[in-house]
Amino acid sequence: MYTICYSYPQRSITLSSSRFCSECGKPFETGHRFCTNCGATTSVEANALTTLTSDQTVLGTGQAQGSQPQVSQPQVSMPVNNSAAAASTIITPNANTPGAANTPGFTPVMPDTPIASSKTPGVSGASYSPVSTSGDQFYAHAADTDVIPPPPPPDSFISTPQEAPASPYYTSSPQVKGTVPAYAQAPKRSRGCLVASIVLLLVLVLGGVGGLYIIRHNNSTGSSQNGNSSSGQQNTPGTSGNTPTSVTTPGSNGNKPNTGGPATVPLNLKFTYSSVDITLVSVQQANSFPDDSSTPQGGVRVATMESNSTTSNANFLYSDVVRLVMPDGAIIAPSNEKSFEGPAAGISRDNWIDFAVTTQNIDLSKLILRFGSATQNQMNIPLVAGVDLSKYQSKTVTPNATFQYAGLNWTLASATESLSVNGQQAATGMVYVAVTLKAVNSSANNFSAYPGDFMRLQSGDSKSPPSDFTFPTSVASQSTGTGTVTFAIPQGGTSFTLLLLAQQSSPPINATSVTFQIR
Repeated sequence: MYTICYSYPQRSITLSSSRFCSECGKPFETGHRFCTNCGATTSVEANALTTLTSDQTVLGTGQAQGSQPQVSQPQVSMPVNNSAAAASTIITPNANTPGAANTPGFTPVMPDTPIASSKTPGVSGASYSPVSTSGDQFYAHAADTDVIPPPPPPDSFISTPQEAPASPYYTSSPQVKGTVPAYAQAPKRSRGCLVASIVLLLVLVLGGVGGLYIIRHNNSTGSSQNGNSSSGQQNTPGTSGNTPTSVTTPGSNGNKPNTGGPATVPLNLKFTYSSVDITLVSVQQANSFPDDSSTPQGGVRVATMESNSTTSNANFLYSDVVRLVMPDGAIIAPSNEKSFEGPAAGISRDNWIDFAVTTQNIDLSKLILRFGSATQNQMNIPLVAGVDLSKYQSKTVTPNATFQYAGLNWTLASATESLSVNGQQAATGMVYVAVTLKAVNSSANNFSAYPGDFMRLQSGDSKSPPSDFTFPTSVASQSTGTGTVTFAIPQGGTSFTLLLLAQQSSPPINATSVTFQIR
């Protein structure tokens, strides 16, 4: 509903009519500048041009000559859209209006009076007269029959809130039940990110499993190679420059050391110390050994095999009796051993002895391994394969010399020279000579005597009593006695004489002797 008010000198005319929105077809609500449905403006002049008439147009042809010119009022051309619900009308005072007859030059326009029309360009709907038809006519009012009420809008013009145009001046009406606006709908989530995340997770898991498998496979391969090496496979040294050709030797527990010096050298050197048969299997230098933390800055390891075939335990500590002699004469004590003491009786085992040596790339053939304490007859073993160790080996001869003493028939079956006997290493400058004797008593008397009382071993000017013996102290009549008698004798002699001393007994026993050679 809108109201148009025109003021005249004597009265005003008000005309009300309902208007419809040119965009959506909904009727305008009173008091709103914009359509409450779509937000379009309610002003019909917003898109129309205002046409002003000239003076010639305002002055009518029927003006009385000589009369005072009337000021022409501006004629308003109000555009009406083709889809508008109502057209604007031009209102003029009619003859029946009080005071209209007193207005000079006033010509009323009747409803049936045709009006010369002049359409505003681009505006359709009711026609408007741009000029006065006669006298001082300012406006021409179209007949009511020209006002064509708009048809009701089709359903297609009733837009849903989703189709309504956005406008800063428009607030949408309540939404249709069950309809959710597009802006309020939850966004559609793509599953591409979820799939990518799952694929990435699978790749990471599979990669981790594969890496773990490779690490374990490499470790197992290395262990297998070490096991094969420990079964007796050895490489010759010096085949790869400064990188040693390592061999796994007894005493290393199958672990391959981190070598950083010369090659591991196989030795296979055999000797006897304190009645224990020892074989030096190999020698090697390394930056460290995986089974020994005592040589963090490098060391030398000597691998050995040990066997004690006697009935006595080897009572010695390697830390007391073993030393490594360096090429410059420096003496280094062991830093660690697999087994720190000699083997017990009847035990055979592998062992290793480590020395802390920080000098890199030393000549292993210049090293000497010394067995024996300062008070013992020491053995200096050069760490060179094939070196002559005969001077440290025991020597045995079988003289089978016969003689008579105290009515018994004696036989010197054998004599052995060695540096140790019964788990004892000979003292400095001394050796052990053990003679094996057999005595046959064919007399009617028993023979009873302590070997230390009637036996001596002479070498040069030295005569030595027995240090140990297994020969029986008595031989009964018609029996045979057999055993050994061991003497500690100065080292270096080759000719020995076994002396059986005279005894003041009844009947007296005369002295006798037997000589033998050990070369």
